Amino acid sequence: MPRIRVGLIGLSTTSKSTNWAGAAHLPYLQSPQGQRHYEIVALCNSSITSAEKSIQQYGLPTSTKTYHSAAELARDPDVDLVVNVTNVEKHYELLVPAVRAGKNVFTELPFASTMDQMRDLLQTAEEKKLRTVFGMQGQTSPVTKLLRDVIASHKIGTVLSTTWTGAAMFGGEKPLFIGGRTFTKRKTGGNLVTVFFLHSMNLILATLGELDTFHSILGNQRPTVELMDPQQGGKVVETVQKDTPDQIMLQGRLASGALISYHLRGGEPFPGEKGLTWSIYGEKGEIHITYATCMLDLQHDGASIKLQVFGQPDVQELKLPEDDMSSLAHPAQNVGRIYEAYAKGEEGSYPDWKLGMKRHELIEEMWRRWDGKGAFGEPVPAA
Repeated sequence: MPRIRVGLIGLSTTSKSTNWAGAAHLPYLQSPQGQRHYEIVALCNSSITSAEKSIQQYGLPTSTKTYHSAAELARDPDVDLVVNVTNVEKHYELLVPAVRAGKNVFTELPFASTMDQMRDLLQTAEEKKLRTVFGMQGQTSPVTKLLRDVIASHKIGTVLSTTWTGAAMFGGEKPLFIGGRTFTKRKTGGNLVTVFFLHSMNLILATLGELDTFHSILGNQRPTVELMDPQQGGKVVETVQKDTPDQIMLQGRLASGALISYHLRGGEPFPGEKGLTWSIYGEKGEIHITYATCMLDLQHDGASIKLQVFGQPDVQELKLPEDDMSSLAHPAQNVGRIYEAYAKGEEGSYPDWKLGMKRHELIEEMWRRWDGKGAFGEPVPAA
């Protein structure tokens, strides 16, 4: 089978915040595993010069084409899959040419800045019968596989409830790095809800099944935020007003009947504690998961997953399964698993835009309830 030819948007050499393309996508695409299925044939950056620098810095073939326009990339007949790894504010303008040109697309989350933009992209992709990928790693994570296998084995019996508590390591008492400015403005589309909540809630739902009903509360408890510049030794260079939440609470019932309680807050965990504590409580036992950060779907080295079967004296420490991706450095492992599933045509085993839209529709309802400012997050009834 011929390799899938990739046109990559956003492989930066000068990112002021994080180079997700270089850290999470490129290690897989340049690995022996990745090169069995893919080849990078084109880069699109803010300028031709920037793209040429990326080719040199990352050791890409000199034959790699360079573009400064997403429309030009979309017109390239040698590109099979457009991969978009850019700031969410740019997603819509970069993705529209690709889907209109009939290209299959892998985009990182959030999907776009507004729901109208997301719906337009999804509708066009469905009309053209495109294959799409959305950058949530919960579906392919070994954590999900292990937990689902344990639950399916009936070792803990029917799941009765799950409780998830996390600290974002971000958006708390410390100044934000200046590149995180977009997280303070809801209109940009990137914030604690559309990134941290989306990642973590998707992992929960990929493991335990979809939500049936819920109540939610969002809180902007730290509306004034300082921005610091790492290049100036962490000096605070600006103070801005924030209109996005730093506290996210959700309680409800899953389609299975199990209850769910979720709380994500900004800031760091209590000294000596982990950034994530997650329990899955069943009729016959309980699974207890802890990890350094709340983003367990991005990486899992050092995660503790323990199983208690009621009536048995010993608590079992569970080991995560390994595969061909386990040799990659994090955070490329789970991204690589998405690429593998896509290349093998394993529909349903990796997240697509339809699932991404479903997750964003949950967030849209949470925004609606927050805007209503009703009791327990419910919207205020219309007059």
